[in-house]
Amino acid sequence: MSDSCENLHTYSPLTVTISDTEKRAKIFAALGDPTRLRIIEMLARQEEMSGSKVASRAGISLALFCHHSKILAEAGLIQIRKDGQTKYNSINWNVLEECFQGLMRSEFKKE
Repeated sequence: MSDSCENLHTYSPLTVTISDTEKRAKIFAALGDPTRLRIIEMLARQEEMSGSKVASRAGISLALFCHHSKILAEAGLIQIRKDGQTKYNSINWNVLEECFQGLMRSEFKKE
């Protein structure tokens, strides 16, 4: 059995045509699911993990991991590197940093 999500393509972070607020909303929506948040927490402790290793540690099937990784990748939160039939996942720290920095310097300032 292959260690890849066959229909999952590598997604690049969100494009600049989407507003910063919309980007943050997509990121927080992705993180709003307990399983996806657990995946991000696991990846934060590792430089990189294969999909089957993440699925095993999270106690979910590889198919369910593929579903969650697609959402995380579409939000720009994870990067996926393919080596043979194995796909390795890592956190896109730049996206997380931009998200939280943007939230801290939000346009909603006291008047």
